[in-house]
Amino acid sequence: MNIFSLTDFKSSPLRHLTVFSTVGFVLLGLVGCTVGPDYRRPLVNGQLPTAFDAPPGWKLATPADKEKLATWWDCFGDKRLDDLMKRVEAENQEMIAALHRVEQARAISQAANSAAFPGISFDPSATRGRRSGTVSDTSSNLTGRTTTNLTLPLNLGYEIDFWGKIRRGTEAAKAETEADEALRRQLQLTLQSELAVQYFGMRSLDAEIELFEAEVELRRKALELNQKRFEAGDTDEVDVSRAETEMSATETELIGLRQNRSEFENAIAVLIGKPSSGFRIAPSPLGFAPPRIPVSVPSELLERRPDIAAAERIMIAENARIGVAKAAFFPSVSFNGSIGLESGSTSQLFDYASRTWGLGPEISFPVFEGGLNKAELARSEARYDETVANYRQTILQAVREVDDALVAVDRLSQRFASQQRTVSAAARTVELSQQRYDAGVVAYFEVVDAQRTELSARQAAVRLRAAQYLASIALVKALGGGWE
Repeated sequence: MNIFSLTDFKSSPLRHLTVFSTVGFVLLGLVGCTVGPDYRRPLVNGQLPTAFDAPPGWKLATPADKEKLATWWDCFGDKRLDDLMKRVEAENQEMIAALHRVEQARAISQAANSAAFPGISFDPSATRGRRSGTVSDTSSNLTGRTTTNLTLPLNLGYEIDFWGKIRRGTEAAKAETEADEALRRQLQLTLQSELAVQYFGMRSLDAEIELFEAEVELRRKALELNQKRFEAGDTDEVDVSRAETEMSATETELIGLRQNRSEFENAIAVLIGKPSSGFRIAPSPLGFAPPRIPVSVPSELLERRPDIAAAERIMIAENARIGVAKAAFFPSVSFNGSIGLESGSTSQLFDYASRTWGLGPEISFPVFEGGLNKAELARSEARYDETVANYRQTILQAVREVDDALVAVDRLSQRFASQQRTVSAAARTVELSQQRYDAGVVAYFEVVDAQRTELSARQAAVRLRAAQYLASIALVKALGGGWE
């Protein structure tokens, strides 16, 4: 409802302008009342442990800065992986899309911030029209006449943020921009982790392939030896058949491993934004144990994990929107003004007498809106409560992921050491069985059985080594992408 507006002053325009300017400055000086709650981080007491159950010899570390977090894979000392990681960030299509989402959020934030400044527009117009000659209009002598109207107005509009609605809206937009940026970093960490998983999974298959290639060669020699012994009458045909069966079975397994490796290559190609056709990575069997990663204390997860940061920024945005909803219960105050030229002919448009100006406040009171504002406030408060629950759940999930990864790293190390003893024992069994077979004490079936056991033990050791790498990657991701 516009309760006061001046469009044409015939006396003392300077005095009136001074009055309105004074009123405007007074209102601007009163701006500072911001409705709605100020953000405070929700309590998470009882949800965060005082320390993680780290294996003996591990230390607590302080958070690393963002530059170090960006190259967490350096600890693996693999230049090929480093090159692939760079290509993920630069060429992965999901990353590119996420970057554009951040740019959109920044633009929205800038648009929200623009509401805090006056809007100025230049709206020239030219119209020519005829008034009806059959309409009675005692206030005008233009009845039945054709007229021209030319205007060159410069208009100004400014809403005074008396209750902090604009400020809360800007606060919400800024928090959402930061949330999108955090989600982009979370996606980056997820894709980097996925690449590392695929890469070391492929290298694990390289180790298995190398193992089975050597085993196929051994089985081929065993087949040739048994064929010679059969031809010499030193053994029967069943030993030749068993040797041939074992060689074929091992070759079949080798073919399957090579197929799986190609699938890993294809997955890596997609991650780095390349067509899978023609994309190849040279074999590099997985060997050494993964590096030991120090552990961060739980409170530092709040500073480092992008998903927790994003959850908190979303919470801040919804908290600010409660203020926007509360501001709707109060009147809005705006100032409108214009200055320009108006005439019925171009020859007189720029005359001093053609000048026009106007200045006045406009106040709008929410009288009746059918419960709309109350519903919007209730919705805003409920949305905020939802984000609080999501924030706490994110923290709980983060702590669980760290604990799971720590347990996996510790137990897999123990399992690998135990499996190495199994491999040694199985190799010794093969050696003794071969000696007993050569001496004619046992049938060749015992040698085959011992060889199968040794191959399974070595394959299990390779897969446990790969699992150690995957657990280390999971720990890196759980810690937010880095350590000291």
